[in-house]
Amino acid sequence: MIRPLPHRFAQFTTLIPFALLAVAFGTQAQASPDPRDQARLQACITKAETKPEEALEDGFVWRSQSGGTFAEQCIAIARIEGGDIGGGAERLTALASAPDAGDLDQRVLIMARAANAWLMIEDFIAAQKVLDAALKLKPGEPDLLLDRARAKAGQGKWAEAQADLTACLSTRPLDVLALRLRAETLLQQKSYEAAELDIAQALRLAPKDVDNWLVRGRIQEARRLGRAPD
Repeated sequence: MIRPLPHRFAQFTTLIPFALLAVAFGTQAQASPDPRDQARLQACITKAETKPEEALEDGFVWRSQSGGTFAEQCIAIARIEGGDIGGGAERLTALASAPDAGDLDQRVLIMARAANAWLMIEDFIAAQKVLDAALKLKPGEPDLLLDRARAKAGQGKWAEAQADLTACLSTRPLDVLALRLRAETLLQQKSYEAAELDIAQALRLAPKDVDNWLVRGRIQEARRLGRAPD
């Protein structure tokens, strides 16, 4: 069972839906000779969200039909959605280094999926290791930088997390999540004025986002206490 997290970590460990990861990286099914494989994987991901056992069975059938890496991803994601997050994360991590993992974009997408699963079970070291490797393949990718910041923050590496978020914001200055997370890293380092600037910008962009208001309240409380609140 995943234990409840303090607020300072909860926002760093939220699992990004697997379907949205594919959109974020803009990956196409270039690695497979059959263009239907990507559509089949997406169908598996969608089913896994509500019927993980059926999706897992679909993945086994697909693998028996020589489904290759796409079928293995289906199996791994179904395991994760079914509660075996660690097992699925291990499978995805191994898949990313397999010879038939696909082109660079496909390999990086598998790594991003693995990292998000590791984050969900708070294995921040494993998540960072995967993301370090992904960023060697795709330096400066903002989604990877944001995820690695989450992994570093989970280890209390606040300054390093801040650096990754700053790099992310250099290409996506209006990224609300990156602004909010950087505000938290600055708060943890007692840089309250800089934290307030970031969260104020996040609130201008997303004034109805409850998490933005929660971080703003944490900054105000930190000023009162002289330290980051629990």
